[in-house]
Amino acid sequence: MIIVKIKEVCKRTELTERTVRYYIEEGLIQPKSTLHNGREHRDYSETDIENLQTIAGLRKLFFTIDEIKDMQNNPERIAQVLSAYKLKMATNAKAKASIVAALDMIDHHELRHIHSVASKLIAISGKLPLPQRDINPNIGQFETDSKENREREYGKFLERQERQFKRGKWIIITIASLNILFALLTLIVAGDIIKLIIQVALSACLFWGVTWVRYLFAAGAALSFIVAIQFVFYSAMAGDGMFFLIFFCQTIYGAIACYLLFKSDAVSEFLYAQKNG
Repeated sequence: MIIVKIKEVCKRTELTERTVRYYIEEGLIQPKSTLHNGREHRDYSETDIENLQTIAGLRKLFFTIDEIKDMQNNPERIAQVLSAYKLKMATNAKAKASIVAALDMIDHHELRHIHSVASKLIAISGKLPLPQRDINPNIGQFETDSKENREREYGKFLERQERQFKRGKWIIITIASLNILFALLTLIVAGDIIKLIIQVALSACLFWGVTWVRYLFAAGAALSFIVAIQFVFYSAMAGDGMFFLIFFCQTIYGAIACYLLFKSDAVSEFLYAQKNG
């Protein structure tokens, strides 16, 4: 089975991520869902993409969510749903034609209040029914566990995830940049251009979420810490303040970089997103 991430889904269906999430919440599609570092990730199959394209096409034709659900869940009712849809569209066409004709008779610039709009169209609206959503409203949407509140909480969750993603991004950029800087200093001092090329390539791989490079960098940072702490001791014993300061800074950097690469949830979130989209 071919697994597709949300960015590719949106590109192929021309739908926004918000619209795709809405269709998922309404139960129109059910992509495979997994949890990683407390964040829900969805994997979309070719069937999910085909269903999204179908749903979007029907919605553009004014099919309601409930009508689409009914046809999905009860194929034997498709003919009945289409008959009701045809009658609804025919009725709506007549009503819309009447509304357009009435609007043509009104000087829009004379209207200054919403009551004036209703009074001008009252002859037509009196013959039309309220929308079904108004007749049978979802009163539960105003309760504490309503859809609106869930949407708001989900929005806050996404904001937190976005902040964590940005923190992880800047941590990785900082670590990769410092490694390139150290390699550049080695090039200046010892003329080792091979080390610089390798560091640039590995830093690019780290930024794009290559898993083994993350642990290679973490191991390198740990090794740097071990080596530097020895030189800190020797330079302190020799009374060489300059080398002591350099190796002390390298020790601190190695410890922090190793910890962040191994333990930081922000780094894990960023690298996972880079790898999986």
